[in-house]
Amino acid sequence: MPSAASATARVPPRDAVSATRGETGGRKEHTAATRRRAVAAKSDLALVVPSETSFLALIKELTKRMAEVAGFSEGVPDRVALAVDEAATNVIEHAYHGATDRSFEVRYEDRATEFQVEVVDTGAMVDPRAMPRVDLDRYVTERRTGGLGVHLMEKIMDSVTFQRSARRNVCRLVKRKDGAPEPR
Repeated sequence: MPSAASATARVPPRDAVSATRGETGGRKEHTAATRRRAVAAKSDLALVVPSETSFLALIKELTKRMAEVAGFSEGVPDRVALAVDEAATNVIEHAYHGATDRSFEVRYEDRATEFQVEVVDTGAMVDPRAMPRVDLDRYVTERRTGGLGVHLMEKIMDSVTFQRSARRNVCRLVKRKDGAPEPR
């Protein structure tokens, strides 16, 4: 059983780099994409996390920091962190049914116009469309707890999508940056 989370920085695919030989025979690698990345790059990060609730605070703090680095104004990083925390909690509680011997991945990508987080697991598939819509007034009146994860994510983020691919569940959360146009 893993005892700690691990992080890896994304390395560009090998086919994105071309090699040429100079007059001295030395190897020189370059591409236009590499040069653009060197000027405008922001860190992408992938974190592998054990399926234990004790790691949720780490995910929340890292998400908040990544959103701050992405340039979001005060208050937004906390809300984005809450949405990602809800997605991670859903993996532990629903996809893995509380099993602590599993792990999942949280991927952060800071794009020019948006900040994207993917929470990827290999647990049971959960269809968010099968979940009932939340009536907040009734929810509060009945003093219920739990069950607001997807609703919160959708209220906080500009886009929340769920996909099953290669036996993996991918929850993609996107927050547009200030002034970024809405996708068509």
